[in-house]
Amino acid sequence: MPVMIPSVHRRGARLVAAATALGSVLLVGTSGPTRAAEEPPTAPGLPRWTVQTADSRLLAPGVEYFRYKETSPIAQRTYPRELNVVRIDPARGALRIESTFGRKAGTSETVRDMVDAMPELPLAAINGGYFLNEGTPDTTDAVPETIQTLGASVRDGEVMGASCALARNRYSVVLQYGVPYVTRLETDISVTSSLAEEGSPYGEATQRVDDVNRNPGGALGCPRDADDSAGEAGPYEDAYGKAQTAYTDPTEFVLFNYSYRTATPKPDVNKNIAADDQAGYEVVLDATTGVIVDGGPGRGGRLVGKDQYVLQAIGDHQVDWLRRQHQQKAALTVTQKLWDHRFDADGVKREIRLDETVDVVGGGSLLLRDGDNRYKSAGSTGYAHGSCARLYDENGLSKVLTAATPQARTDFCRDSRTALGVDDRGRTVMVTLSGPRDHYAPDGGFLAEVTEPLEALGVMDALNQDGGGSSTMLLGGDTRPVNGLSDGPAPGVERRVYDAVYVATGGSPVVG
Repeated sequence: MPVMIPSVHRRGARLVAAATALGSVLLVGTSGPTRAAEEPPTAPGLPRWTVQTADSRLLAPGVEYFRYKETSPIAQRTYPRELNVVRIDPARGALRIESTFGRKAGTSETVRDMVDAMPELPLAAINGGYFLNEGTPDTTDAVPETIQTLGASVRDGEVMGASCALARNRYSVVLQYGVPYVTRLETDISVTSSLAEEGSPYGEATQRVDDVNRNPGGALGCPRDADDSAGEAGPYEDAYGKAQTAYTDPTEFVLFNYSYRTATPKPDVNKNIAADDQAGYEVVLDATTGVIVDGGPGRGGRLVGKDQYVLQAIGDHQVDWLRRQHQQKAALTVTQKLWDHRFDADGVKREIRLDETVDVVGGGSLLLRDGDNRYKSAGSTGYAHGSCARLYDENGLSKVLTAATPQARTDFCRDSRTALGVDDRGRTVMVTLSGPRDHYAPDGGFLAEVTEPLEALGVMDALNQDGGGSSTMLLGGDTRPVNGLSDGPAPGVERRVYDAVYVATGGSPVVG
């Protein structure tokens, strides 16, 4: 994998579709159609939204951009929100849809920085999956805090983050040959020794690897397996004031790959988690042969070389096992598998073979499945559902909207949104819903306010991606970032995120 531009060009990759739904805090526009002879696209009509015809345009054959403003501002808002839609038709152009984490998988970057690392700008890009900040660093330090994914993440067939435990699993989107496929995924990662002494404490040839590219001892946001227990630290605020829950496990193996591009974590990265205080053990593996080429007691501060892995262990048994492999000059084979659980009801657990054509981007709520809208506007609070319903009255007004109780308490209900989906014609759809952040007013919408236009666009499957200040859409380059609206009153700052989904030219068009 290239150092600076992972997941850019894949030889032999045939992209069939590209889709991303985005509720965006940032919008970057191009200067006009790609060719003078191309006719501007006709924007689909959407209830509650007015198309901005002058801004809608063809980005390239098969890639359409539509911009909408809401017909009337929502309650508690004086300025209309904006809906941005990129629709990608694999039958009309040679296109590829992939994901990227930019220069490093171990730290966050803005979507702009990610695409700037590519040899050519993509046609459009949005932010990707959920992530969590690790550690409690001095926020005055210019070095970005390390991060871990919240759920399964794969880049070019290499696992970048493990899935949540099945009982707490989240939806993800698989991008293979450009086709977005929304499902529940399970990662299965292990390391197998060339040594096996039956009956000894070290006789287990194969050990489960708990995760990839994260600090051992503390899985954030969700448990990765049955050994992870919530509550050593309980909910706490990271260095950026964001509440997190640590699922601690003092007995873990964690693998680091070349894409991490960050020094491996030392003990006590997170002051809230005692489980990560252990000195542990660390070895360097040749990624091809599995031969241990370096390592020893203690862990951290090591960069992973090209064609290498670094394996860290904490916990008495794990450390003893890894020390023995090192002393006996064992070869350790790393195995990574990806299981599709979409068809569990039929008793089917399908393996998705990992190769360079496979990307996985984590997500959150499933918005639509087979055309079924999971968040229809119904009930006494209209669009508000679930935990949000108790926070709003029958008019959709926040019950805590007072000078003493800032609107931030309910921001998650009507935050900016990013969504990714595929419609009934196999076209990928990327959507963002957002607006300028007023003092007490929300800048996005309920999930039902996202599924309504998606349903009108004929979207069959769609996944809610990371939102709020992470929501981002870029169209090419050469324009200014804004806070949700390209002509809004409140300019924003682009937030660093874990990964991005983009569409670019290349590959082979699908022909009937």
